[in-house]
Amino acid sequence: MAPPGSIGVVDPGWEHGVAQDERKKKVKCNYCGKIVSGGIYRLKQHLARVSGEVTYCDKSPEEVCLRMKENLVRSTRKLRQSEDNSGQSCSSFHLSNNDDEAEEEERRCWSRRSKGKLGLSDGSLLRSSGYIDPGWEHGVAQDERKKKVKCNYCNKIVSGGINRFKQHLARIPGEVAPCKNAPEEVYVKIKENMKWHRAGKRQNRPDDQMGALTFRTVSQDPEQEEDGADHDFYPISQDRLMLGNGRFSKDKRKSLDSMNMRSVSEAKPKRVRMIPFQSPSSSKQRRLYSSCSNRVVSRKDVTSSISKFFHHVGVPTEAANSLYFQKMIELIGMYGEGFVVPSSHLFSGRLLQDEISTIKSYLREYRSSWLVTGCSIMADTWTNTEGKRMISFLVSCPRGVFFHSSIDAADIIEDALSLFKCLDKLVDDIGEENVVQVITQNTAICRSAGKLLEEKRKNMYWTPCAMHCTELVLEDISKLEFVSECLEKAQRITRFIYNQTWLLNLMKNEFTQGLDLLRPAAMRHASGFTTLQSLMDHKASLRGLFQSDGWILSQTAAKSEEGREVEKMVSSAAFWKKVQYVLKSVDPVMQVIHMINDGGDRLSLPYAYGYMCCAKMAIKSINGDDARKYGPFWRVIEYRWNPLFHHPLYVAAYFFNPAYKYRPDFMAQSEVVRGVNECIVRLEPDNTRRITALMQIPEYTSAKADFGTDIAIGTRTELDPAAWWQQHGMSCLELQRVAVRILSHTCSSVGCEPKWSVYDQVNSQCQSRFGKKSMKDLTYVHYNLRLREKQLKRRLQHDDGPPPTLNYAMLDRLLPDWLVTSEKDEEETLQVEERAENEDHEDDEEEEENCYNMESGNVDGEGEDNLDIYGEDLSDDD
Repeated sequence: MAPPGSIGVVDPGWEHGVAQDERKKKVKCNYCGKIVSGGIYRLKQHLARVSGEVTYCDKSPEEVCLRMKENLVRSTRKLRQSEDNSGQSCSSFHLSNNDDEAEEEERRCWSRRSKGKLGLSDGSLLRSSGYIDPGWEHGVAQDERKKKVKCNYCNKIVSGGINRFKQHLARIPGEVAPCKNAPEEVYVKIKENMKWHRAGKRQNRPDDQMGALTFRTVSQDPEQEEDGADHDFYPISQDRLMLGNGRFSKDKRKSLDSMNMRSVSEAKPKRVRMIPFQSPSSSKQRRLYSSCSNRVVSRKDVTSSISKFFHHVGVPTEAANSLYFQKMIELIGMYGEGFVVPSSHLFSGRLLQDEISTIKSYLREYRSSWLVTGCSIMADTWTNTEGKRMISFLVSCPRGVFFHSSIDAADIIEDALSLFKCLDKLVDDIGEENVVQVITQNTAICRSAGKLLEEKRKNMYWTPCAMHCTELVLEDISKLEFVSECLEKAQRITRFIYNQTWLLNLMKNEFTQGLDLLRPAAMRHASGFTTLQSLMDHKASLRGLFQSDGWILSQTAAKSEEGREVEKMVSSAAFWKKVQYVLKSVDPVMQVIHMINDGGDRLSLPYAYGYMCCAKMAIKSINGDDARKYGPFWRVIEYRWNPLFHHPLYVAAYFFNPAYKYRPDFMAQSEVVRGVNECIVRLEPDNTRRITALMQIPEYTSAKADFGTDIAIGTRTELDPAAWWQQHGMSCLELQRVAVRILSHTCSSVGCEPKWSVYDQVNSQCQSRFGKKSMKDLTYVHYNLRLREKQLKRRLQHDDGPPPTLNYAMLDRLLPDWLVTSEKDEEETLQVEERAENEDHEDDEEEEENCYNMESGNVDGEGEDNLDIYGEDLSDDD
C-alpha cells in the first residue's frame, strides 16, 4: 500500500508544513515552527496529537487536528483493506501516468526495504501502521521524550524508554530491577513480547516464505488487535530469507541493494505484485467482515442495538444528550465497518490514563491564568443515594472549573479541626499564593474551620456559599404560615397525581404535552418553589384534567375523599390566587439563585451583593411598601444573608464592579469602605503596593484618567467587570491587580450535580490499593469530563432538545414531599377507597329502590327536597 500521499496525489499534510530537505524527511510545522523528522506522516501525527512518536503541536487549530486524525484513520483503514482484500503488500505501487515518477518511487521503496528501514528493529513500520507498544498499558511516561516511565504497580521510575520498562515488567535480569508487584498475567504477556530481546535476535519463523516483503500477524483476535498487546508484525524480505536470522556485513547489504535495484528495473514493465501471508484465522475473520458488509443495516436496527446497550448496562437515558456520546457515534460511523471495540482492561488501563493526561493539560492551561486572577477552592457538600455525606473539592477560575478530589465527609463534617486540616492541605496543593478564597457551606462547623484557616493563611479568605445561604432563606420562607399552607396543598395535588399511574398518563398524554409537573432545581427548597411555579404554568391543564371524561368516569379516584378535595383545590380560584402571591414574593430570591447558579459565563461574585439588595427592594415593592406584608420576608433574608452582606470580599466586589459603582443608587455605606480597605490589605502582601493601591481609589471613584474615557463609560455594563479593569485600569496598576483578583471569582461552592455521582454507579468499598487508585482515577476523569461538557454547552448555547426523563432517585432527595406518600397517607387512601366502594354499593341499592318507587308511583315531597338540596350542593362545588 502506498503512503497517504501516493503518486499523483498531494498529501493534505503539506498544507500545514514545509519540507526542509530534498528527500522531504524533515518538515517544519507552520504553527509551532517545530522541525519534525520522519516525513509527512510524522508531521500529521504531530498535528493530530497522536502520542508515542512525536511531541504534540499545541498551536494548531482544532479543525486541523481533527482533519489530520481523520486522514490518519483513513490511511490505517486503507492499509487493512489492502492486506485483507486486495492481497497486495505495502510495497505495491499505484498506477501513475508518469512512469519516471513511478519508477523513482518504486526504487525508493526497494531501497528502504533492502536497507532494513522497514524492519522491526526501529519500529517505524509499526508506528506508521498505528501500532502502540503494549508496555504503555502498564506505565506512564514522565517526560516528553518518554525516556522515563513510571510503573503502575510498584511506582518505580525506569529510565531507558519502553523497552527497558518491559524488561522491568518481564523480570529480565541484567539491566533493571524486576517488578515484584505486577500481576502474573502481565508478567507472562510482556515476557512473550520480549522473547526476541532476550535472545538478542529475532526468532526463526517456520512459515516464512520466499518472495518480496511479506507481513504476518501473530494474532488476529479483534481484542488483541485493538489492545496492541500481542499485535506484532514480522516483516520478511528476500535478504533475510537468504541469510537467515544472522546479522550480515555492509558488503553483503550493498550487494543485496544492487540486486534489488536490478530486479526492480527488470520487473518495472510487469509491476511487481506482493502476496501477503494469510493465517487461517485472518481468512475467517475477513469472511466474517465481508458477510457483514453484504447485509443492509437499517436505522431501526442501529437504534435498537443502542437501546439494548443502555437498558442492559443500566445507563441513564439522559446519557444520549452527552456531547461525548454523540461524538463517539459520529466517529464510529466515519471509521466504517470492521471496527473492533477495545477490551475492558484497556478502558480501565491505558485509555483511562490517557484521559487523565488530557485533563491535566487543561489544568496547566488554567494554572497559567492564576498569577493574574487567582482561583477559588469550592467545597461542595452533598448526600449520595446511599445516604453518605460527601465533599467534592473543585478549583474555579475564569478559564473554567476542574475537579480536584472527593472524600467521604461522615467524620470531617462534624469536626471543625478535621475540616480545617483537610482545607489547609488542599491550599498547600494548589499553592497559597494562588488562592483568593475557600468557599464552604454556612454551618457552624464550617464557620469555625474557616476562621482557623484565615488565622493561618493571612492572604486569603473563607467565604460562605451564597447558594447555601439562599437555600436557607427559602427554607425559612417555606415555614411561614400562609406559604406553608399553600405548599402543602400543592404537594397534595402532585402526590395524588403521581401515585395514580393512569391519572399521570392521562395528564401527560392529553393535557401537558408530555411535560411533568415536578421541576427539580439545584437544591431541595428551590425545587419546591420551581415545582409550585410549574403547577401555576399548568393551571389550565390541571383544571381540564379534573373536568375530563376520563376523570369523571373513574370508579374510585373521582369518588374518593382525597380525589374530591384535590379536584376542589384545582378548581378553586382562591387557591391559585394564593399560589400567585407566594410566587411573586419569592421570585426575587429565586432570581438570585438563577443568576448565581445558571448565569452562564458571567462570574457571580461581582454581582452577588447587588442581587441581594435588589431582591429586598423588589419584595418590598411587590407588597406595596406594606411593612406587615414584606416584613416577614425581610427578617428571614437579613438573618440568613447577614454573613454575606457584611463580608469584605462581597462588599469589595460590589464596590469594584463599574456596573454598580457609577449608578446613582450606589450605596456607599461605611461597611463597603471598610470591606475595600480590608481586602486590599489581605490580598496584597506587599506593603508598598498596598499603600499605592489605597491612594489610587479616589481616581477610580471620580472616574478620572482612563476610567473616564468615552469607551470606559460605554462599556461599564457591557464588559465583564474583571475584563473592564484589565482594559481601563492601566493608570492604576496596583489597584487594578487587587480589583481583578476580587472580580474574577464565583460565590457558590455548588459545582457538581448530584446525578453525576459515580459513587452510585461503581463499588466505592475498594479495599486493595490498586482498587482505590482505579476508583480515584475514574472519579477524577468522570467529574472533569462532566464539568468540561457543562462549560462547552454554555459556550455553544447547546440546546438539549426535549426535557429529559425525570430521575426519580434524584427526585426522592430533592422533592420528597411532592412525590412520596407516607405510610399514614397510604392507610388513609386505602380507607378512602374502601369507603368509596361502600358508598358506590349503597348508591346502587338506593338507585334501585328509587326506580322501584317511581314504577309504583310512590313519589312524595321528601324526594323533591332531597333533589333540591343536591342541586344546591352541586352549585356550591362549582
